[in-house]
Amino acid sequence: MRCEPHPISGAVYQEVEGGKVRVEDKQRNKSGLFEWDGTWIEGDLTQADIHFLRYIGGPTMRAEKDIFWSVMPPTPEHAEQISAKFKTGSGRDAQNVSSDEDKGQSQQRPKIIAPYVPDPGQDTEEGKRSAAYVPQEYFVENDRKLDLVPEVYKKSAPYPGGPKKVPVGRFHEQRFHDLEVEHIWKKCWQMACRADDIPEVGDHILYKIADLEYIVTRTGENEFKAYANACPHRGRRICERDGKKAAMFRCPFHGWSWGIDGKMKELTCEWDFPDIRETDGDLTEARVAHWAGFIFINPDPDGESFEDYAGPEMLEHYKKNKLENRYKMLHVGKVIKANWKLMQEAFLEAYHSIATHPQLLLQGGDLAETRYDVFGNWGRLGHINASGSSPQRGMILPKERTLDIFRMMADYNAEYLRSLIGDEVEEYSDIELIEQTFNNLFPNFSPWGGWARIVYRFRPHGDNPDECILDTMLLAPWPKDKPKPPAAKLQMIDPDEPWVSCEDLGTLARIFDQDTANITEVHKGLKTKNPPHVIYGAYQESIIRAFHDRYEQRLGLKEGE
Repeated sequence: MRCEPHPISGAVYQEVEGGKVRVEDKQRNKSGLFEWDGTWIEGDLTQADIHFLRYIGGPTMRAEKDIFWSVMPPTPEHAEQISAKFKTGSGRDAQNVSSDEDKGQSQQRPKIIAPYVPDPGQDTEEGKRSAAYVPQEYFVENDRKLDLVPEVYKKSAPYPGGPKKVPVGRFHEQRFHDLEVEHIWKKCWQMACRADDIPEVGDHILYKIADLEYIVTRTGENEFKAYANACPHRGRRICERDGKKAAMFRCPFHGWSWGIDGKMKELTCEWDFPDIRETDGDLTEARVAHWAGFIFINPDPDGESFEDYAGPEMLEHYKKNKLENRYKMLHVGKVIKANWKLMQEAFLEAYHSIATHPQLLLQGGDLAETRYDVFGNWGRLGHINASGSSPQRGMILPKERTLDIFRMMADYNAEYLRSLIGDEVEEYSDIELIEQTFNNLFPNFSPWGGWARIVYRFRPHGDNPDECILDTMLLAPWPKDKPKPPAAKLQMIDPDEPWVSCEDLGTLARIFDQDTANITEVHKGLKTKNPPHVIYGAYQESIIRAFHDRYEQRLGLKEGE
């Protein structure tokens, strides 16, 4: 049975039979019994932390699967090779390891418990920041391999401006969804798949976004094409599912066919369609880009190149990480009853951690010192963070101590990565070894930086603005000269099943269950909210502000529309 103290109140949450949780608050001499969903059953303690109740008594996974995603073995073979000291206990953040002695001994580590206090903040040259803020330059200057630190890692780009208000209609009105289709999904670069998903010539997948659909296929060793999945004749879908080694594509309605290069091959009864082969016979192409092992498409024939769209900072930030060498060990998706923008926004700030993920505070900080940068269409958050302070509980480490943690994290990650990529690990600085940025490329693509493995994608579910698809990949480090196993196929979790039903997500599944529990309630609440607008903070929600500024520009909206 699970049992943990709450990181702020200190009350002990104890799982009992049937998904119930007993909460004992000795300081107030009160106790209560609750369902894991928050329903009070009995006792003089009538309120409890809904997310901690879920964490203690809600759906979960086997303890041996409850592993922090950065240190999950990529394959069963690696699981046998990697020492148990690299595994984490339930809810443990592997980055907070403080010594060789306590690696893998999370149950023995003291819990960090302290009452909430307001973060007083501080003035910096860049503006207001948390009291736990440590200048980025301090970590850069003290990197033990300073000559290896990429220049982009030294840059800072806080997004200007103050709090922003956005009308709630953007998240549920059909007219905004329709504008998104025309001005975002038909005009922007968007990740369709990994190149490893279509490893052989003729392999193809169907990329679906809103009510649009494209056939993405490999046409050569390093060549890819994307076509609108609609016959030029009467619009019938050409492909109904993904496929392997196609020699051609053929419309099942009247038999028109095309090579995998999109050029027309057979036009049945061509005598009845004079000149059609030359004017309308070929498949309609979307532009394609191949970057870091990902295949992107853009249906707009006249838009900017992918390189210009992503920008030099994004391209440089990932360059040494060689995401193209990673192995896709897992790909999981789920339909969520909320707008795609709301779901994405839950992952564009760390401000929610203290309330939504209280278990992380038991052995770490509250992430108020998280760094946020915006470089054009790309936002970077969590860059060069040595978590340990918890300013919202009155615990602020001196910067010298954060440097100690920073270096211990780098040493730990180097040791772990050596078990996967060997001496290649020597090519990386301390900063690169601890990097865990959770980034976003407008409109909906979030490949984390460094060695974090995680890639998010957020899409509307068909034509319904009240639903979205969240799918996530885990890209494991892999030796550059060793053949990769086949890429994992996308598996969809039933909408009514919890994320923890996919145990291979490790601790990330428990994080997802907490986040999606919030966002489905946010989506409902926005339809009632009055005044009818959302408020985003100046710094901690600056990447969301930047998203909505670009959203307004793309859709031709006025601010506040």
